[in-house]
Amino acid sequence: MQTEKARSILKNVFGYSSFRPMQEQVIEAVLCQKDCMVLMPTGGGKSICYQIPALTLEGVTIVVSPLIALMKDQVEALRVNGVDAAYLNSSLTEEEQVEVVKKVLDSKVKLLYVSPEKMNSENFYYTLLQVNISLIAIDEAHCISSWGHDFRPDYKRLGYLKKQFKNVPMMALTATADPLTQEDILLQLGLNKPQVFKDSFSRPNIFLEARPAYKRKEVILKFIQERAEESGIIYCLSKKNTEDLARFLSNNGISANYYHAGMDAGRRHAVQDDFINDRIKVVCATIAFGMGIDKSNVRWVIHHNMPKNIEGYYQEIGRCGRDGMPAHALLFYGGQDYKILATFNEESERKVILNARLDRMLHFSESNHCRQKILLNYFGEWSTKDCGECDNCKGTQALFDGTIHVQKALSAVARLQGKLPVGLLAHVMTGQRTPDVVAGKFDQIKTFGAGKDQAIEDWNLMINQMLNLGYLKIEYHNGSILALTPLSNQVLFEGAGVSLHKLHQRIKRAAKIENAQPKLATSTLPKQKSLFERLRQLRRSMAVKMGVPPYILFSDATLAEMVTYKPTNEWEMKEISGVGNKKWEQYGQAFIDEINSFLNEKKGKAKPAYQKTYDLYKKGFSPEVIASQLGVNVITVYSHLATLYQKGSDVDIEQYVMPYELIAIEEVLKGSPGISLQEIYEVTQREIPHHIIRLSMALIDQKN
Repeated sequence: MQTEKARSILKNVFGYSSFRPMQEQVIEAVLCQKDCMVLMPTGGGKSICYQIPALTLEGVTIVVSPLIALMKDQVEALRVNGVDAAYLNSSLTEEEQVEVVKKVLDSKVKLLYVSPEKMNSENFYYTLLQVNISLIAIDEAHCISSWGHDFRPDYKRLGYLKKQFKNVPMMALTATADPLTQEDILLQLGLNKPQVFKDSFSRPNIFLEARPAYKRKEVILKFIQERAEESGIIYCLSKKNTEDLARFLSNNGISANYYHAGMDAGRRHAVQDDFINDRIKVVCATIAFGMGIDKSNVRWVIHHNMPKNIEGYYQEIGRCGRDGMPAHALLFYGGQDYKILATFNEESERKVILNARLDRMLHFSESNHCRQKILLNYFGEWSTKDCGECDNCKGTQALFDGTIHVQKALSAVARLQGKLPVGLLAHVMTGQRTPDVVAGKFDQIKTFGAGKDQAIEDWNLMINQMLNLGYLKIEYHNGSILALTPLSNQVLFEGAGVSLHKLHQRIKRAAKIENAQPKLATSTLPKQKSLFERLRQLRRSMAVKMGVPPYILFSDATLAEMVTYKPTNEWEMKEISGVGNKKWEQYGQAFIDEINSFLNEKKGKAKPAYQKTYDLYKKGFSPEVIASQLGVNVITVYSHLATLYQKGSDVDIEQYVMPYELIAIEEVLKGSPGISLQEIYEVTQREIPHHIIRLSMALIDQKN
């Protein structure tokens, strides 16, 4: 029963007809009072995993979130959907915080977002003891681990929650955690027999590209000019870089500004607010920017400098394409970036691990292999399949059969598993008895010197490829020791072959980079740009009146779906993903009016969508065939037929409705006049499909 209620909330509140992969299993686990850890990529729908249970269960759900902007964004989005939500953090005055706490104590809040600092305060702890907590969700849970890329001491203290609230289910959520960090999250939070849910780390909608740091300003300017209507973020290594680049872009007609930690809070907030509300298109920022922004219509991210690790890179590229539409991530890398980042690491007690992760980032940047595959293997999602869509997959492949070399290296690691540091494998393969090799007795294994036919520099290049391809992994917590993976066994024992890229090819490729062009189309917006632009302008004007960011109303993906299906009535609009009951009530008719206005203006050039349906219907085609011909959902065709029937066209819709279905819907309407289609669907126990309800309502309306 609770699962049915969860599905109803998904449709009526959030406007989605079905859950994404894994969401439903996570929600079912929480509804059964189980602890869980959820690993989903940014934009994969993590928030639904705790928001739906919050609205299904009695009591209040507490969400620990690290950044003020992120809390504000999510609370605004929930309120637009008609959900009672609030947040507690340092941005509120003492009086405002008291008011929020009063609402929580009066059971007037279903979701409360709390900063980790507030969560750890003694006063708030006593507040928690007075309320019925349905769920505690720890967002950005990688911050709790000292192995993670964004460790925060205040997160570490959250371990007390499970001890104090043993009977409350707890959920840890993150988009960026390698296997070591994942284990540490579970340990630090003390979850009780947690279910672990791991979605794929793949982001197929993001085109990944890396270039040597050559003529960066010119390339970036051209890149942005070709995407003039799109929002994007440029990450820079220094404050000076952000200011210089923003000034350069502004002088060339680009709507841009900069953001870094050296600015006062007021100026930072103003820039962030301008970007969120589409008043500026581009922000040049240090990594301090973006983590707290849920802006779904960022279409690209550029790294002006190489990031310090793959976890940070993955999280930052996840700030584009959150709505699932095509996006582009362009990375520049160079030796100077590497030296600067390595210098930063010298100041840390964890410099060995930090340098090892920096090396992996450099290997990713320089690699000729599929970039999506490298990311998947780094995060422990072992894959041998190329994505076919990144810059390397689209480029020329120069491969050789490296199976024998890989087998030799894996054999050495297998014999020394748990002992061999990553930096010594090349010495073992080439038979070099360095002091460290002799001290570890690594020269006594059978495969010592098995690769003498290759130079040590070549072995280092091949070992980097083996790491990228997932045939080796580094156990950072164990002194950066090399270990085998599930893919290793396929090569050692199952006869799998390995193709490696020819050594030193990157050097040749880099020399030609000057003439290279971005490899994606110049725009990711829908082809029918005029209607998309009109809907986007309508969204912006309505958002300004409401004082919320435009993407809070509808995402670009929802607008694109409107452009594709052109809904012209309530039933069709509610079939669009992201249009829930509350959003329909507040904005739906305005968007339908804009679509109808567009269609009326184009009548001389093209027929309305329902007229095309009618033409095919008169030829005797079934709704299923019509849907296939027009490239639309069959439910849309039935809705067109209902509209045509109501307009007086010669359409026999009664043939699609069984008498008992018509009677059942008529009874519901008699008892509850004005009830919505979705509500009828729920009242009839989901036994009558949406399109039958739509047809029946047209028949009943005509009869009355």
